[in-house]
Amino acid sequence: MESLGTKIRSLRKSQGLSLKQLADRIGCTASYLSMVENDRLDPSVSRLKKIVDALGKTIVDLFGESADGDIIVRKEKRARVAFPGSKMLIEILVLQAPDKKMDARLAIVAPGGGSEGDYSHPGEEFGLVIKGSLELTVDNTTYQLREGDCFYFHSTRNHRFRNAGDQEAQVVWVNHPPSW
Repeated sequence: MESLGTKIRSLRKSQGLSLKQLADRIGCTASYLSMVENDRLDPSVSRLKKIVDALGKTIVDLFGESADGDIIVRKEKRARVAFPGSKMLIEILVLQAPDKKMDARLAIVAPGGGSEGDYSHPGEEFGLVIKGSLELTVDNTTYQLREGDCFYFHSTRNHRFRNAGDQEAQVVWVNHPPSW
């Protein structure tokens, strides 16, 4: 399986972009992007989101499998993506399909983990905390969510999240349209 950095480099090159051109689009240095592409640096979730947005893709595009007409995703078959620097594991709950109208994932966030910065994108987000707690900040207002709490907001608003608790948080997260 291709590494995250290799996939990003492939996408960048297929679009005829130099490291500097892509770095300028996302607001980082070409050397930072080079370290990501060479798997020497694990980007935060918020930075990865900016990279894939600049490439016209979603994070799920980097890791997801094609649906091929499947409507069931068995637990053991879910694509799992680790973000060690962000202390997160993402399980992709909806397979890729050209006509897909939403994406859904299970975010497993270790204590101290999170998006590591604000980001925004077109669409809407819904989430349900199924275990632990989550601190969600939307437009500089911070909400403390506990097990069973839900959230909904327009994704064009600046937002970030983190697990400020002392146990793992699990959140079912849904975006419309697919943007993650």
